[in-house]
Amino acid sequence: MKIVHVSEAFGGGLRSAIVNYVSASPQHRHHLFVRTRVGHETFAIPEAATTTVFDGSTAAFLRAARREILDGGYDLVHLHSSYAGLLRAMLPRGVRIMYSPHCYAMEAGHPVYKRVVYRSVERVLAQREQLLMAVSPREVAIGHGLRAAMPSREVPNSATPMEPVAFDGRRGPRPVVAMLGRIADQKDPQFFAEVADVVGDRCDFVWIGDGEEGRTSLARAGVQVTGWVEPAVVRRLMRSADLYLHTAAWEGAPLSTLEAAEMGCPVISRSIPSMSTLGYALGGATPVEMAVAVRRFFADAAYQARVRQATAAVVADYTFELMSERLAEAYDFAAWRLGNAVGETESATRSASGILVG
Repeated sequence: MKIVHVSEAFGGGLRSAIVNYVSASPQHRHHLFVRTRVGHETFAIPEAATTTVFDGSTAAFLRAARREILDGGYDLVHLHSSYAGLLRAMLPRGVRIMYSPHCYAMEAGHPVYKRVVYRSVERVLAQREQLLMAVSPREVAIGHGLRAAMPSREVPNSATPMEPVAFDGRRGPRPVVAMLGRIADQKDPQFFAEVADVVGDRCDFVWIGDGEEGRTSLARAGVQVTGWVEPAVVRRLMRSADLYLHTAAWEGAPLSTLEAAEMGCPVISRSIPSMSTLGYALGGATPVEMAVAVRRFFADAAYQARVRQATAAVVADYTFELMSERLAEAYDFAAWRLGNAVGETESATRSASGILVG
C-alpha cells in the first residue's frame, strides 16, 4: 500500500513514533508530509520513505496537505496529532483515514474552557469514517466516548531500536533524577521544579530537552537543562540517571518513559489517567506526593525494588515486535474496512469543497 503520514509538529516523541511506524512496515510505501520542529530532531527517517517538508502557517500547511493527499493517490492517509486531525473536516468521503491523536488535546492540564472547545471539535470530527489508531487503553476509551461505534485499534508505542549505549557504571556523589521532553505546558516543568524544590539537595535534577514555557521555574529550582542533544546522548544520560521522574500533566503513551525503561532507568510517573493504564509505578498527583515518592525510592529498598519491577514489566510488555504486529493489523483493517482509496474516487475528490479550504 501507499501511505502518507501527515504531521504539523514533526519533532520529539511524535517524530520517533512516525519513524517507528515506517521502520516497522517496510512492506508499504511511505511518504511523510510534515512541518518540522527545528531542534527537536530525534531519529533519522528511513531511506525507503520519501518526505515533503512544509514551512508555513498551520492553515497553509493544512491546505497544502489536502492538495498532497488528493493528488497523491494514496491508499491510506495517516494523520498524526490534533492539528493534522483537522484534515478530517477537509477531505472528501472515500479517503481512507487513520487518526493517531498521540494524546488527545482535551486531556486534563488545559484550562476548562479550552478542554470544552477541544472536545467539541474532536466529537464533530470523530463522526466521519475513520480508524482511530490509539497508543493506549486510555486513548481508546476517549475515542469511543466521542463516538461509540468508531472503529479503533490499539497500537502500543515502543522504544526505537538503537545500538547499545556504553556506560561504565560510575555515578556522581548524589542521585540524579531526570526528565525528558520539550519544556512546555504538557510536560509541566513547573511541577518538576516544585518536586526538585521539596526534595532539596538530596538529589541532582536534570531536564533533558529545551523550550521556553517553564524554563525559568526550572532554573530557579536548580534544575540542569541540557538543551536538545543527539539520541545517543539522550540514552547515555538516561543510562547514567538513577531515576526517571515523569511529571507530564497529560499524555497518550510517552516514548520518553519507554526509552528510559529500556535503558534500565527506573520510572516513577505522576498519577494521571493515561499513565495509570500503562503499568508504571505512580508517585502521586501533587509535587509534594511526588517528592515523597522520590525520597522513598532512595531510602526504602523494598519500594525501590517494586518500582524497578514495574519498569522491567513495561519493557517486557511494550516491544517493537508487538508494535509491528499491531500496526500491520491496523493498516490491513483500515484498507479493508474503510472507504475507497483517493485514486479510486478522483472525480469525487475534484468536486469536493472541504471545510477550511480557501
